[in-house]
Amino acid sequence: MRKESLHRILIVAEMLLLALPVSLFCLLAGLALLSTVGFYWGVEELAIMLFVFVGFMGIVGLWCVAMAYLARRPRLTWWWRAASLGAGLVSVSLMLFCLVAFGWELPEWGIIVALGVFASPLLVPFLHLTYLQHMHREVLSTQAQR
Repeated sequence: MRKESLHRILIVAEMLLLALPVSLFCLLAGLALLSTVGFYWGVEELAIMLFVFVGFMGIVGLWCVAMAYLARRPRLTWWWRAASLGAGLVSVSLMLFCLVAFGWELPEWGIIVALGVFASPLLVPFLHLTYLQHMHREVLSTQAQR
């Protein structure tokens, strides 16, 4: 089995076993969270809506990047940016979750952002696709030098 086909099988497995259930959970939880935001939109409510919107864009970006890789299409940098923004949001959520776990008192919006830690399994296919993109650039770079 070639190395590229092994990576394709791993991406499919990661997307089906990790990303699909987590994406569905996060999308449903995000929609539920948006439905609880009242009509008075203060800073906290806007932060929550921005958190949910960026999370949605990150999930969609990850799926678009994965599908582009599997279909052997050129990857649009816009979707990479969206997926990277989602990964950054998960990293912030992990940091805030650790602060809550160590006993820090956070405001309500901070706790809601910390609950983004449930999206952390999405980092596995994101990091794998990032690795594959880096290796692809490295191969192109060595071919150009020859």
